[in-house]
Amino acid sequence: MSKLESIKGIGPKMKEKLNRNGIYDCFDIINHFPSRYEVFHLIELKDVIDQKRVTLEGKVTSPALVSYIRRNFNRLTFNLLIENRSFKVVIFNRDYLKNILDVGEDIVVTGTIDRLKNTFTATTLKLKRNFKNEIEPIYNLDKVSDTQFNKLVKASIKEYSYLIKDELPSSLIKKYKLINYGELLKIVHNPVTKKDLIKIDRRIKYEELFKFQFKMQYLKLKNKSRKTEIKKYDINEVKEFIKKLPFELTEDQKIATNEIIKDIKSPYVMNRLLQGDTGSGKTVVAAITVLSVLSAGHQVALMAPTEILAKQHFKTFSKFFKQTKYRLVYLSGKLTTSERRDKLEIIKDNPDTLIIGTHALFSEDVRYNNLGYVITDEQHRFGVNQRKKLREKGFLPDVLYMSATPIPRTLAISLFGDMDISTIKEKPKNRTKVETKLFTNNQMDLVYLLIDEELKKKHQVYVVTPLILDSETLDLSNAQKVYKEFSSRFKDYFVGIIHSKVKSEDKDQVMNLFEENEINILVSTTVIEVGVDVPNATLMIVLNSERFGLSQLHQLRGRIGRSSLKSYCLLIYSETDTAKERLEILERTDDGFLLSEEDLRLRGPGDFFGYRQSGDLKFKRASIVEDSKILEIARDDALAILTNKESYRNLEYSLMFNYLKNVLRKTNLD
Repeated sequence: MSKLESIKGIGPKMKEKLNRNGIYDCFDIINHFPSRYEVFHLIELKDVIDQKRVTLEGKVTSPALVSYIRRNFNRLTFNLLIENRSFKVVIFNRDYLKNILDVGEDIVVTGTIDRLKNTFTATTLKLKRNFKNEIEPIYNLDKVSDTQFNKLVKASIKEYSYLIKDELPSSLIKKYKLINYGELLKIVHNPVTKKDLIKIDRRIKYEELFKFQFKMQYLKLKNKSRKTEIKKYDINEVKEFIKKLPFELTEDQKIATNEIIKDIKSPYVMNRLLQGDTGSGKTVVAAITVLSVLSAGHQVALMAPTEILAKQHFKTFSKFFKQTKYRLVYLSGKLTTSERRDKLEIIKDNPDTLIIGTHALFSEDVRYNNLGYVITDEQHRFGVNQRKKLREKGFLPDVLYMSATPIPRTLAISLFGDMDISTIKEKPKNRTKVETKLFTNNQMDLVYLLIDEELKKKHQVYVVTPLILDSETLDLSNAQKVYKEFSSRFKDYFVGIIHSKVKSEDKDQVMNLFEENEINILVSTTVIEVGVDVPNATLMIVLNSERFGLSQLHQLRGRIGRSSLKSYCLLIYSETDTAKERLEILERTDDGFLLSEEDLRLRGPGDFFGYRQSGDLKFKRASIVEDSKILEIARDDALAILTNKESYRNLEYSLMFNYLKNVLRKTNLD
């Protein structure tokens, strides 16, 4: 039933091509919607807007020439007369069109025009006699043309569409005046008008975001129903610990602490994200909650993605816990055999222990003693399985994820929709605002003068580069070259270098020397982005700053201004209007949440953390940035159904719950 071979036109070769595109039966064909549409409407030259996509007709006035730029990349060029004006047309990777472009042939081209240069960059080209004003579905399939696939879709719909049921509840379709699935199938593969495109968009976007939220909210509710051992912590010990802190907690810190401790003392497993701007004081909140769990007789594990960050945490927590009875153990993969053996013994025998480390925390030979609380810092740098392995070292431990990258509301709802979120926006009173200034590459002499001024005050300087070594393909600053330049220019001062290729023990030595002011200038890549705390460092220089996201630059800026000393961040960039416009936002604000929203808008969710996120955020049509309102509506609708006991018996929602069951089977639960 519904085998590909049941459709006329699908033989062994076509079946193989479809399989390569992830299409294995006729329902896959029907549900493989166009990734976009080409809208072809002929207009006149007077109505054209330069650099905007247009469709125009003209007459070929010169033979088409093909030039081969490199393997699998060619360019076809010819002259085209459009309304008595000659344009040079360029179209890439269409060398086969040379055979049909005879001089005098009337054609229709779609692309962008530049009337000042008399050029037209085409994306699509058709003979006039084959052209109709129409909307053409584009499927982006490998080795299968759009026309071929559209024929297969029509045949599959005719044969099997009666078997497809609408999973979206009818009450929601009615509520938002959406087209039902049967109507969608009639127009999604062959829209006729622009109104059809709007109907398609509304239905697909809402359904995608609703299904996503249905899964996320279900997981959140499921997490909240998992029971664990109640942790009877010593409230007086916690109050005494807070009283002895050398500073007063901000209101945001107090609220976040209360939210976490409330979860810890509940009989249900905590699954919470603690996010805050750089320098907002997340670590002290974590320390108070760690103490409460230790006082209840449970171990705590804190995992960080890098040795630098893990060691910084160990140093900070050691200060916090100096006058308590609790033990701290640092665990990493770089310990000697005897050191590791001794530490594993302490972990195995002592429940009153906080264990801090890197990936080594979930190694097979680590045996915890009543692990009740797991904290993962910069959690987005760990994979799902890594976080899961650490959690499984205890019996349903409470889980806290920490992020120093403020997460925009829309991304938080999407990526962390199955968690509760605590947010710290307010900064401690002793933090000074870092002054941020932009400089072009041609203004480096001025930058060197400012470095000299800070060094004369016995202050320290960070210099951050995007690369470690010289690159054949990228003309960017690299750490090795900058280290040599600065060592030569600042001969009276000590210059250090640190990056991911430096050996762990050498990194430690460099960082220790920098912390002790033995190194005056530290040249680095983004390894110092989080976790480095040197109050005497007052100047941050970021070279090729246009290569970094706003949130990442904000994180780097957060390495300075960590005392009452006036601090400066200088962003050096290659002079382009777009780079300047984007970076000027950092001059105007030090609000990490505002910057993260802007970063999300500019870079999209996939690259927000500097790497590709999971497939969860890859929607066919929806965008969590542009469709954030739909996302929030979908979340509320999903919650309303999931929290109503009657929904589970209501036939209207049965297909939605079947969908949920199937999708959870494929979900790697974290």
